[in-house]
Amino acid sequence: MLSPMTANLVFWSGALVNLALVCVLALRGVQLARQQEFPRHRRQMFAVSGLVLFFLVSYVVKLAFLGKEDLTVWSPSDVLWLRIHETCVGVMLVAGATALVLGRRFARTQLVDPDSEAPPPPARLCRLHRVVGRIAVFGAVSGFATAAVVLAGMFARA
Repeated sequence: MLSPMTANLVFWSGALVNLALVCVLALRGVQLARQQEFPRHRRQMFAVSGLVLFFLVSYVVKLAFLGKEDLTVWSPSDVLWLRIHETCVGVMLVAGATALVLGRRFARTQLVDPDSEAPPPPARLCRLHRVVGRIAVFGAVSGFATAAVVLAGMFARA
């Protein structure tokens, strides 16, 4: 059986891989939107949402079985990196959820369904979706970079 420290390292290593996939798929989703392939963009971003939801559920399970990390053995700089990482992830979650809610308004418009007789969505709504989506992607990429630093610290303490 794995020790709690080793199990935590396995969990957080898997979480880093998950976040890398989130970043890759989100960046590809942005590229699809720029190419005006909105149905594919929508599917791509739903896949990203699924990966984020998977992490959130797995994190709750991890807390139930392994508990939280003991930050008393972390250096102040490691704790600072963790707090920066948590902020980046928080930005990703809030902006991503906002983009998702706004994007759902596009579902029955010409933007997603070119054969629809519905009018195109308002330009203001499209701009807002684009801005919060970019903020979410920035949060994800920043979260990945800071997660790598945090995980390296965890391995150094192991």
